[in-house]
Amino acid sequence: MKKLLLAVVIGVALSGCGGGGGSDESKPTPPPVVDIKPTAAQGTIKSVDYDYNTINVNGHSYKVEQVKYGSQVLPITSLKPDMMVEVSMLSRSGAVVSVEPTMVGVVTTISADRKTFVVNGVTLSFALDRHIELHDWVMVSSLPQATADGLGYKVLSVVKIEQEDVAGQYEIEGRLSGLDQNTQTFKLGATTKVFFTPYVIEDNAKLMNGQWVEVKGHMINDEFHATEVEVETYDDFDNDHEIEGIVTWVNSDKSQFELNARGRFIVNALTRFEDGTKARLAAGELVEVTAFNGVAKEIEFERGFGGETGNWREFDREGYVTSVGDEHFRMAGETFYVDAYTEFEDFLTLETLHGQYVEVEGVIINGKKVAREIEREDD
Repeated sequence: MKKLLLAVVIGVALSGCGGGGGSDESKPTPPPVVDIKPTAAQGTIKSVDYDYNTINVNGHSYKVEQVKYGSQVLPITSLKPDMMVEVSMLSRSGAVVSVEPTMVGVVTTISADRKTFVVNGVTLSFALDRHIELHDWVMVSSLPQATADGLGYKVLSVVKIEQEDVAGQYEIEGRLSGLDQNTQTFKLGATTKVFFTPYVIEDNAKLMNGQWVEVKGHMINDEFHATEVEVETYDDFDNDHEIEGIVTWVNSDKSQFELNARGRFIVNALTRFEDGTKARLAAGELVEVTAFNGVAKEIEFERGFGGETGNWREFDREGYVTSVGDEHFRMAGETFYVDAYTEFEDFLTLETLHGQYVEVEGVIINGKKVAREIEREDD
């Protein structure tokens, strides 16, 4: 976020009067430009200066005090452009940079043209660096992408790492689906099957379909066995926290939107827009958001971004609900699904939907119409 504070400096140049009575007026010194950084930021690294220990994230330059992946300290040379990171200001002297990859794992397949590869059971599209080979450990940074199979991954960078740097632990993030408490399994993305136990779920969170989760563990026979499952949201983020991401849903009046399939923000009359207007707010846009108590204070659109995250499909329907099932309901001959991010208005619940005349807004994921907002309508 390019928030610049212009310090006002008034320079008055006075020159002594000589015998001829002439004066020499000089132009005022231009005011210095000060970069007002948020105390915390999440986004991709635009550039790294190893000589001066600085990185640029979301248009801000940060002096790097420490680099971490989990609890492990890494050298600043581990940071590369287009890696996803979270920056926390310790003091004016420096910041802690936490590496936040979407995946950490072993490359198990590379196509002949090197434009697709497989990590943690997920087939990804990206032109691999020639130094990356089969069985190398890599960190993959990505943004959500709409695909024919649903919510996929727009790969931003693939960085080769040494196994000892990450203690041999695999990691994968994604949208949780197909949750089965009986077999203690769920699916991430289109293909990765994850096995878990209740003891590995952080903060005693309740797992639900639709959540964005971060899973650490091990790949065994093409299956991911979790040692840690954490539900990822923006609920606990500091108010002075700036987030870069993809808009994954917007309601019809553009008063609410979802970011990176893991958190929702409100847009009101005080929301400021940079490099675009409210009319531009749509699924698939890359933005930087600064929020306060869940309200977007500022939304900046990424200049030159061409919507390279797939064809996001949204829907808006209304009618009488004719039947209700487990995490779904029927209306006008169509089936609609609810998940962790479905919001019920007008005191509605899934159990009270039957017979109600409602409007349903949502997004299509894995070919399913997933409701994001359900409200009662007059028929």
